[in-house]
Formats: sequence, structure tokens, C-alpha cells
Amino acid sequence: MEGKNYNIIKFNLLTSLLALLNLNDENDTDFVIARYFLLHLNEIKNISIYKVAEECYVSRSSIQRFIKKIGYNSFTSMKNSMDEVLRHEEGFIDYTDHTDYRSFISSSIADMIADIEKASKSVSFKKLLNIFLSAKTIVILTAEDSSHACKVFQQQFLTFGKLVRILSSASTNISILDTLDEKDLLMVCSVTGNYALAISDNLQAVKAKKVLITLNHTTFFEPYYSFIYYLGNNANMSSRYIVSSRNVYNNYGLAFFFDLFYHECFLAYQKHRNKQ
Repeated sequence: MEGKNYNIIKFNLLTSLLALLNLNDENDTDFVIARYFLLHLNEIKNISIYKVAEECYVSRSSIQRFIKKIGYNSFTSMKNSMDEVLRHEEGFIDYTDHTDYRSFISSSIADMIADIEKASKSVSFKKLLNIFLSAKTIVILTAEDSSHACKVFQQQFLTFGKLVRILSSASTNISILDTLDEKDLLMVCSVTGNYALAISDNLQAVKAKKVLITLNHTTFFEPYYSFIYYLGNNANMSSRYIVSSRNVYNNYGLAFFFDLFYHECFLAYQKHRNKQ
């Protein structure tokens, strides 16, 4: 299993850099450094920390603090992850490289919807709903590039007066995980299973009930989670290794799942309200 070179915040350098670009003011040091790295992705492996400091008009210590903020121990370790970033970019090209892309994407989405909808009618879906609704504190943990669907769900759930916390691979403070207990829920959303593989060792000390939502049917996850919900079966994924892959489930799967899940939460809350 290839998760030992990763952790909760050191997972995808590209998304970490983009998150800092999006969150900070243009004059902020983090913004300046993140922008420089993003504009020089193909050159980073051959650039020295001195050159980065000079061209960003910051000190080397500022670069080093930035590197640690995104989960790396050194500038060298960050540079060593560049091959993975480039493979990640190639995945986007492979995903769109079809002669009749519109037909491909339309049929793929239709198949995905049918697959996820079928899974939502299962006993497992009802069990997941019960675990979720009975939890005292809920934290969703996900890779940054999958976080948008989780953030929409976070907003939806506020309609019930319930606050859901979200941590992603771009988070800089994950201390809340240390405060969770057996009445709380940690829900890990990892469509391909890559992020779940990356963080498996980091979750062992977390006391909350741990649930995984994924397409990856590998048995590797079973000792780490009290419950695993499979988004679907059509993708037929099973891997203990972190591999670069993109499909419609990456882009749309969690969003559709959370829409169905929120609707069931809505019905459950309506039923509870009517009994009062």
C-alpha cells in the first residue's frame, strides 16, 4: 500500500497550492509563493530555494514555513512530489480525450446516476443515514478536489440547525480530530479510495465512529472503519495502491449522492417534527 508518503494534508500538491491561491490576498506571502509554484510546475524540480526566494521577494525561511504549512518537511520533499502532479494533469487530459466526448460524457453520467441511485435503495444507505443522524458532532474528511460537494451538503444541513465540519487535504488545522469521541462521526469521502489509502495510518488514534464513502471495494479498508458505504458497483474498483484516475464519479458522484442523502435526511427530520 502506497499511503506512507502521504498524510491528511500532504496528499495533492496541486490542490493545496490552488487552495492557498484562492484563499489569500494577492499581497499575502502564501499567495505569492503559491502563484510562483503554480506558474513553474514544469520547472520546480530544477529550481533552487534561493531562486524561489529571490523571484518571490521573500526570505528562505518564508519558503520553508510555506512548505511545512502544506505538509512537507522540506523543499526537496516537495520537489520530489512533482512527478505525481504531472501525472495528475495527464489524468485530466485522458479524461477528455475522446473523439465524441459529448456522447461519452452523457452516457457515462447516465450510467453513474443509475448506479448511485440503485445503491441508495439498499440497506447500507439506511444504515449510513441512521449513523449520521444519531451522531453528536460530524466531521467530513476529504481530498480538496472532492470538497465542493461536501461544502454544498454542509450548507444544506444547516437548514436543520445541524453544523457539519469539513476538513480537506488543504486544511492547515486538523486539531478537531483529537477532540472527537465515540458519540461523534468522522465521515471520510474518497471516491477512488486514494485519499482514504493516504490517510489510513493517521486515523487510528481518532476515537469517533469512522465511516468511509467510496467506490473502492478493497478489503484493506475494513479494519480502519466501522462502516463502509459503496457509492456504486458499476465502476468495479478494487485497489490497495494510490493511482491517478479520473471518471465521472470523481466529478459528479459525490454531488449526486449527497443530494439523495440530504433528501432522506429531510424526510427523517420532517417525520420527527410531525411526531412532536
